Amino acid sequence: MSGFEPFAMALRLSGVTLTQHDLDVALKQLTGRFEPEDAENSHYAQVDVDVKNPVRALLELAERSGPTIAAMLEDRRIGKAVLDIAFDYPEDGEAMSARLPAHMAAAIAAYGIDIEISVYLTDVEDDEE
Repeated sequence: MSGFEPFAMALRLSGVTLTQHDLDVALKQLTGRFEPEDAENSHYAQVDVDVKNPVRALLELAERSGPTIAAMLEDRRIGKAVLDIAFDYPEDGEAMSARLPAHMAAAIAAYGIDIEISVYLTDVEDDEE
């Protein structure tokens, strides 16, 4: 794998001090998960990102929600924002590489969102059957 072809992507927000409704309105999109963390009045939230056209989806996420996320990180309404990009590593694979387009990474990073790469030992062809 050398292109940008993740099988899943999610924006993970920790240390969220807003309600789910207020977060959804601020981000201009719905959170897929919203649950309490160990600290009082702190929540974990997740926004699933479409992978059909991943670069476009990430650029749209940055445009739609990036400035708001940066502001919420600055004033601590969110503790941390991480974009998790998941790639598969086929069971019979010998090596793996994936290219992150520079303009996509820059668009996300410009708003203080970290990028995390997750690699899972999978056999995607078996999953599609």
